[in-house]
Amino acid sequence: MTTQTINEIWNYYLTLEGDITNTSRFIEPSGQENVHSFEFAKILILACTELESVFKLLCLEITGKQPEGTIGKYKETILARYPRIVDAVVSVKRWGRTIAPFQGWDIGKLSWWNAYQEVKHNRGEYFSGASYSNAVYALSALYISILYLARTANVDFADYTSNYIESDYSKTRIIYGATKKLPDFENITT
Repeated sequence: MTTQTINEIWNYYLTLEGDITNTSRFIEPSGQENVHSFEFAKILILACTELESVFKLLCLEITGKQPEGTIGKYKETILARYPRIVDAVVSVKRWGRTIAPFQGWDIGKLSWWNAYQEVKHNRGEYFSGASYSNAVYALSALYISILYLARTANVDFADYTSNYIESDYSKTRIIYGATKKLPDFENITT
């Protein structure tokens, strides 16, 4: 894994972040998190598709071999190595909430991931799953996964800046307090 690869992934993330930022011109997220639209469908699908790519790279970094291409296999590999990813939290500034997008993954499925699958495969019936909330959860999961990938690959990622989603895992939040390590890396030095 190279710094250039991480940079390319991050730049794609920033493009999706720009898309979600633009939606705030049309809706106020607080109180309308279940509003659904084609724009949220696009963001949800693109964020989850990119997340699958990051999962694949993360699994490759963890095991050293090409992973099987299913979310179940990715989950198995990632949680075996990083069981505390479920505790990783981010702050969604525009929404005014702190969320843990992987919370509950260790005991079941992720509702926003299920919404992605339903919207992708049967949008007509499940279009309500293309909501602001699901799009933000998917984008937040992508954000956290990129941090995990960078840390696993030993790529310095602390100075990368996000304008929509923040975490205490980045030096950019030093104003608010000491930078924290990702949950699975708290007792690891380097």
